[in-house]
Amino acid sequence: MINKQQVVGTLILQLENSLNIAVQSAKNAHQDATHEQSKAETQYDSLGIEMAYLAEGQSKRIESLRQEIQALKETQFPNQHEQVKLGHLVHLIDCQADAPLWVFILPVAGGNKVVLGDVVCQIVTPSAPIAKKLLKQFVGDEIRFDWLAKEYEIYELI
Repeated sequence: MINKQQVVGTLILQLENSLNIAVQSAKNAHQDATHEQSKAETQYDSLGIEMAYLAEGQSKRIESLRQEIQALKETQFPNQHEQVKLGHLVHLIDCQADAPLWVFILPVAGGNKVVLGDVVCQIVTPSAPIAKKLLKQFVGDEIRFDWLAKEYEIYELI
């Protein structure tokens, strides 16, 4: 059985791994930008400037990842398991194929996937089309996702 704490814990580990990679990339870009070989030799030589932009972008990514990790650690999960709300892990069943789909509606980290055993859980934010369709629906409701050309039943909320 899948549970929210496992999914959130695994997601935080994935984000922390991305954070570590981004920190190292930012350090490398900063070193490259300030290295003496990066000094412009002509007006068209822009390697140093490009490395500085890369370092700045990595710094923004680092801050974003830190904020996402903190937000996940502070997320409150609903106790009520009848109507879909922010913080629910939604178990959907394909009406035709009986195939499961797991969607976790969180305030951050949309677009990530968490794999636990044979379960793949898609992370979405409330602004995602799939979340907009699910929010305020109830267990047993059938939802059609036109972009998937499929209809799912909300089987359970965790």
